[in-house]
This record gives sequence, structure tokens and C-alpha cells, in this order.
Amino acid sequence: IQLGITEDRLLEAWSYWEGLDVVRKRYIDGEGRFDFIIEFLDLKEELFSASKEEDAASVKKPSASKVEAKPTFGNEGVKRLVSQIESTLGRTLSVGELQTIIRWVDEVKATPEVILEAVNYGLGKGASGFRYIDTVIRGWVDQGLNTQEEVQNHIDLYDQRFRKYKRVMQALGLSRNPTEEEKRIMETWFQDMGYNMESVLDACKATAGISNPNIKYVNAVLESRLKDSKQQGIDVNQKIKVSNSELKDYYDYLKEKADREAEERKHRVYKELPQIREMDERMREIGIRLAKAMVSRDDASAKELNAELERLNEDRAICLVDNNFDINYMDPRYLCTHCNDTGIAEMGGYCQYCRDARRAEAEIWLKERNREGK
Repeated sequence: IQLGITEDRLLEAWSYWEGLDVVRKRYIDGEGRFDFIIEFLDLKEELFSASKEEDAASVKKPSASKVEAKPTFGNEGVKRLVSQIESTLGRTLSVGELQTIIRWVDEVKATPEVILEAVNYGLGKGASGFRYIDTVIRGWVDQGLNTQEEVQNHIDLYDQRFRKYKRVMQALGLSRNPTEEEKRIMETWFQDMGYNMESVLDACKATAGISNPNIKYVNAVLESRLKDSKQQGIDVNQKIKVSNSELKDYYDYLKEKADREAEERKHRVYKELPQIREMDERMREIGIRLAKAMVSRDDASAKELNAELERLNEDRAICLVDNNFDINYMDPRYLCTHCNDTGIAEMGGYCQYCRDARRAEAEIWLKERNREGK
């Protein structure tokens, strides 16, 4: 009554569990004619007992549809396996876990060696739950692993790859685990392109100057280096030492390129919006007058000129935005905003924000320049 099910449904349920050897119906007259009581069975005994002849007279024979839990390598093997797993985990297995072990043997076709290695592997990872172990076992079986040696070789290879992936992610400043696609890309660096870890980490330095370091950017750098190496007939891991003089040449190249492109954008705006040119010329004139006023300490004139300069700046920004131009569209776009691609910090000395990245890029730039004979 408390369960809210009919007597017929309850009887069906007991019959179902009896069919799985979880319970046993004990009839009052011993012949199955009158009421019965329920006896809960020792699942291990039912699964691993070699003979049940002593119970034949008092136990109702199972129907033809009953599923036998008979392992493929014998009951004694299962008993030893369960005992070893319990010893490893330091606890008694539950009914559900015992049934899972039978499935691993009968359905998944995992060997005892693979099962035990999976239990130890999960325990070492701090994941001793059977759901995790089940995933590991099925994955290993799908890869054709049957022995302890095969499993250990697989784990060693996986751990080596994991360490490589983790090292690359750390070099990019990323604390998360890589996605499957990122793993695939990284594996091509070592397996297909032939790079060693030093070369890959060197390529990672090239991301120091971008706002969003990522695997695809590093991949583009490595693909470019691979192409250059093939054209020059040299090993992909052979490095060109970039001198400080050559690095300065690269910085000069970057700055000149950024300034040239900014000038081209400015000409475009002046052509489409002549009023911007007029505003810029007016602002230059005011700037000269403001400097003179500050030198002569003419505070009144300086205040008036500053106010006019602010109005012009505001009008200029509105004009650009209204005509679908970014406010900073005409400004140079330097890779490093700390040194404006000069390599020199504001207070002197080398720029710590971009020097390593620029040196890695300079190697590619020098290869290209040497190939073109410049």
C-alpha cells in the first residue's frame, strides 16, 4: 500500500529479482503451492559458487529467459578478480559494482589484467568510482589493449603527450586543458612537422605581442618556419641566431611598416573627408600657439587655446564615427603599445613586453630576407 502498486505488480517484481539471483522465494510448503517469504541472497555466492545442487530441491527453477552470469574465463577467475579489486580499493564491493565487473568480462570482453590496471589507474588519478573506471576500460578495449604491458605502454605514451600539451598551454599563459582539436594540432607539430619541444616553445614566444595567445597562432608560425626550412633545405629545428643589430633592423622594419600604413589610411580619410584635413591643420596651428603661450606663461591664452583644441578633437571624432571610421583609424598600429615597436622602454633599456616575441619573429623575417637576397 505504501508503495502504491498492486499485488500483481509486486509479485512480478519479486519474480524479476529472483530471476537475477538477487532474492529467493521460500514457499511455506516447500513445493511452491502456498505463500512464500523472501530471502535476500549473497550475490558473491550466487555468482561464484561452483555448484548449487544442495538448493535444487528448495529453489524454484529459473525460467528459460533468465540470464546466467557466467564469466568467460571461469568462476574462480572472477572470484580472484573481485578479491584483488576489493584489496586495491580497500573496501567491499556493492551489488551494482559486482554486476559491472561481470559486464566488463562478458560484454566488454576486457581481460582481468586490463580491469585491474584500470582500477589502479583510476585510484592513482583520485577517481576510484566505477563510472570513471568503466570509461577507461571501454576505451582501452576499443584500442585493442589486452595485457598489462600494452596498457602500461599506452599510459606512458598518453602521459608523455599530456605533459607536452600542458607545457605548451603554460607557455601561452593558459591554465585550462586543451580541447581535442588543440591536441590534434599540437600532435601534428611533433609527429608530422618534426618539431622538438624547444622549437615549439620558441614559437610560443611569438604570441607575447598579441592580446589573445592561442594554438592557431602558434601553428601559423610553425607552418611558416616549416615552409622556410624546406625551401632552404635545412632541419626544421635549426635556428638562426638573431643578433642585437639584426633585431634592431626588424624593429625598424616594423615601425616603418606601421607608420607607412597609417599614412596610407590618413590619405584615404583626407580624400573622403576634406574637413578632417582642415581640422588637423587647425589643431597643429593651435598646438604651436599653445606651446608658445606656455613658454611665455600666458595662462589666459593657454586656457583658451586648450578649450578650442578640445572642441576640435570632439568635432573630429564625431565626424569620423559618423562616416564609419574608427576614432583612431589614422593612428599607427604598433604591435607593442609599450615601446611603439622601437624595442626600447619608456624609461630606457630593452622593452620587456615584446623583446622575446620580436626575436622569434625576426628569425623568420631574416630567413625571408636572405632568401630574397635583400
